Amino acid sequence: MTPETQALLEAGEAAVAPPLAKASTLPPAFYTAPEIFALESERVFRRHWVAVGRASEIPHPGDRFRIDVAGEPLLIVRGKAGEVRALSAVCRHRWMLLGSGAESGGTISCPYHKWTYALDGSLMAAPLMDKAEGFEHENCSLPSFGCEVWNGFIFVNLGGDAAPLAQSLAPLAEEFAPWKMDEMEIVGRIEFDQPYNWKVLVDNFMEAYHHFAIHPETFEPNYPAAISRAEETNAPYAALRMPHRDNGLSDTLFKPLDGIPDHARRGFSVFNVYPSMLLAVLADSVVWYRMEIGGVDRFKLTVYLLAHPSSLDVPDVETLKTFLREGTFAVHMEDIVACDGVQKGLQSATAAPGRLSHLEGAIHQHQKWLMAELARP
Repeated sequence: MTPETQALLEAGEAAVAPPLAKASTLPPAFYTAPEIFALESERVFRRHWVAVGRASEIPHPGDRFRIDVAGEPLLIVRGKAGEVRALSAVCRHRWMLLGSGAESGGTISCPYHKWTYALDGSLMAAPLMDKAEGFEHENCSLPSFGCEVWNGFIFVNLGGDAAPLAQSLAPLAEEFAPWKMDEMEIVGRIEFDQPYNWKVLVDNFMEAYHHFAIHPETFEPNYPAAISRAEETNAPYAALRMPHRDNGLSDTLFKPLDGIPDHARRGFSVFNVYPSMLLAVLADSVVWYRMEIGGVDRFKLTVYLLAHPSSLDVPDVETLKTFLREGTFAVHMEDIVACDGVQKGLQSATAAPGRLSHLEGAIHQHQKWLMAELARP
């Protein structure tokens, strides 16, 4: 690590270590410096569980999709016995990528030289390799990575030594139980290519302070910034509560499930499951922001809209799904204005750590957690 990077880490620690009332944001270089992004890839995204998809996206044996995590090309595959695996998407011959999107089939075939793998990653066929002395199929299986399904979400761990996911998220699983997320359907997807640092979106998602400025018509009238609050979770996730004005019932498009607690019908909550799984949990649906982080200033955002089949038993449901997609798109377009502006402002020579509002506690919690992980060799 260079002295400059070490000095930057020390500046970050000094900014976020104090209590919220005295804390500042991370220095701007944490959002722009390639060396910080490289540390995040190594010490955060390669060590921790990262959500990559929904189990319902690969319902049948042989179904699979491609995704990159911390620069590692992966194939998420449903095996013959129904198990979900995370396999390397790099052919063991000459490194050609296997697959390009959502696919299905009983085997995995390299498009370059037709090396063919079983769904468990073992090499089945390698054409015209009979004259390669000492070549052994069993030594050419695709590497696999830690993979778990939690509440219907597929998580991957590249490092292989993270604590079991269910253990660390037990309190969150208890809160989410009434929503039956493992049974939810994908009712919409929206994709964006985002030209800014991933933490800019996380910061924006995890505070309602901006509602009156950025969302004066979409959020502020019913979910005022001033009454939002971040919870102290002391866990590997942050939670932000956004009560409805005057404690009124939230309007819903679909039918909330029996068992959704009354307080959850009088507002909604957003969560950051560290490092970067962003969830909005409403009375009748769940919105998940999945980031495929490609560099210090770019990522692909896929917004998943989820609802339980029982909730969708309402008249004119397809029109309501369209309304949800259009509304979610409109809200994020408002947020893009803020995120793009922040990314440009971060480049300024005058940019410095900014003081945090009492409404930005979830940002403070995440940044303290991030600093602890970056400091861990």
